[in-house]
Amino acid sequence: MPVVGTRGFEKAEVTAGGVSLKDIDSRTMESRLHPGLYLAGELLDLDGWIGGYNFQAAFSTGRAAGIAAAE
Repeated sequence: MPVVGTRGFEKAEVTAGGVSLKDIDSRTMESRLHPGLYLAGELLDLDGWIGGYNFQAAFSTGRAAGIAAAE
């Protein structure tokens, strides 16, 4: 399938959408709908500006989820 255009650098995102943040406990990254399920990174409906913000969100939410799941 040929690429016919882009939405430009300002709209460049790898992914968008995912599990709503209102359904997640932000302290532990545990699902409010499915206790015992921890979500992080690109699974979440969380998009940041280009420049490493999405990486930081993935690292931070992954760490929070890992710590909480190990408890």
